[in-house]
Amino acid sequence: MIPAEAKKHAFYDRKYFTLAVFGLITVITIIAYSNTFTASFHFDDIPSITDNATIKQASAGNIFKIISGARPVVYLSIMLNYQLSGLNVVGWHVFNIGTHIANSFLVYLFILRTLTVASLKARYAGQAKWMALFGALLFAIHPIQTESVTYIITRSELLATFFYLGAILLFSSGAQTGKGRYYWASFFSAVLAMGSKEWAVTLPAVILLYDYLILSEGNIRTVLSRWWVYILLMVSWWPVLRTMNLFAAGSTVGFNMSAPSSAASGAAPRKALTAGTYLLTSFNVIWTYIRLLFLPINQNIDYDYPVARTLFEFPTLLSFIGHIIVVGAAFWLYKKKGWIVIPFGVAWFYITLSPVQSFVPVMDVIFEHRLYLPSIGLFIAFIAAYEALFMRLSGKTWEEEKKPRVAGVVTSRKEKRKKAKKLVAG
Repeated sequence: MIPAEAKKHAFYDRKYFTLAVFGLITVITIIAYSNTFTASFHFDDIPSITDNATIKQASAGNIFKIISGARPVVYLSIMLNYQLSGLNVVGWHVFNIGTHIANSFLVYLFILRTLTVASLKARYAGQAKWMALFGALLFAIHPIQTESVTYIITRSELLATFFYLGAILLFSSGAQTGKGRYYWASFFSAVLAMGSKEWAVTLPAVILLYDYLILSEGNIRTVLSRWWVYILLMVSWWPVLRTMNLFAAGSTVGFNMSAPSSAASGAAPRKALTAGTYLLTSFNVIWTYIRLLFLPINQNIDYDYPVARTLFEFPTLLSFIGHIIVVGAAFWLYKKKGWIVIPFGVAWFYITLSPVQSFVPVMDVIFEHRLYLPSIGLFIAFIAAYEALFMRLSGKTWEEEKKPRVAGVVTSRKEKRKKAKKLVAG
């Protein structure tokens, strides 16, 4: 008879394990969102979909108008959706939920790819697939994703995340194989991400960090050898740069929101938002986001959130200090302990949030759908921390995740001690 442990590993190592994972993610996600297929159009769905004459006729002129405007990928998908299902909301929710499931697949592949690179494979090889599945399921069915998935117009988050993750995975394939076609595919995926949502401008920074920490094992020369790819990725900013004007008068985003707000109660008065007050408010908002990730209760699609006035008021000062501690702890884990996955996850969270929760004012100071992409970073950090804690509590022996060797430098403390003993003995 085949031992149970051997059977478990045989299934784990089989090629169809990934298909089984995708099937599990699909079934669980559909069950989780099964009561949302008939949810009606709301808020920005009305001007963007039901009252939008441009998307109702797929003429060459209307297609050109969409391509020439902001978020062309999103509005082309809306046009396609309308041609297929009209204003029957079921078809719209099928698209959103389907895209969310596809993103969950990509999260699984991204985490698995990350944990099995050369520098981390020895540390995570035995648990990588289960950790990737855990992270993908967290992403797929966490309540914080409800707004992004069920609020139809926020498919912009879904589409941008799909192409964002696709660009990173394709870049990774290029770095690991040396084949230029993957880099070009990454560039085109980046262009589509920019054409879906403006916050995708963070993509080159995230890829640079991923390349340095994960793919190049801390070797800056290897990163610089791909300089032309980073130029391509910056060129992909064009869809955003050609349509965004942060100084337009009366806009809902930018530095000239002088008109009074006519939005719902969740929106702060535009005249109250400056770069400074928005940044201070964001210190508090980000902690609300973190709380929602760990304790998703009292969720709201339209928050009435107070605007912070000074750094030294409560709770803004505590929020600021808290962010300094989190970022400092992540940096300390990287520099002193040689850990990589947790610091990368923390950096992902803050970098991907920065376009909407930093110093560029947005009329609505908080929206749960802004967490859709950033949440991946904290899920990655969480599963890495959970796995490390579980291994310690179980009493098993494991070599802590260390920084990779760069140019023959020994980075493990145990190896340093062994090397010193050999020198003394010699």
